[in-house]
Amino acid sequence: MMSEKLNSVREWLEKHVQETILIRKEEQEDLDETKVKIEGVEYKESVPTIDDYAEGSSLILHGPGSVLNEQGEIPLPQNTFQIYVDGLSECDVEEERLTIETDRAKYLISVIS
Repeated sequence: MMSEKLNSVREWLEKHVQETILIRKEEQEDLDETKVKIEGVEYKESVPTIDDYAEGSSLILHGPGSVLNEQGEIPLPQNTFQIYVDGLSECDVEEERLTIETDRAKYLISVIS
């Protein structure tokens, strides 16, 4: 069962399919930037991993993308980007940008093309 906040996040992402977005993710002291051209949005209740780190619900963005770092752009390995939405506490939806806060991280997502 998706919460109202999660639903509005998903709707925003679906509205921007075929557009390229920039995802800034702050986790503890880390800041990651990833560009994704959204081709589809999928919701998964929980995604078990070997180390259990990624346990929990997530929105999966399908489409080509790349991680931005000092060395330049590194393509995403599987053309997917996962936004973990467990403990989604804040979400601010605007026309061209979206802010999400979860137990684990803070995301600022904006349309770049």
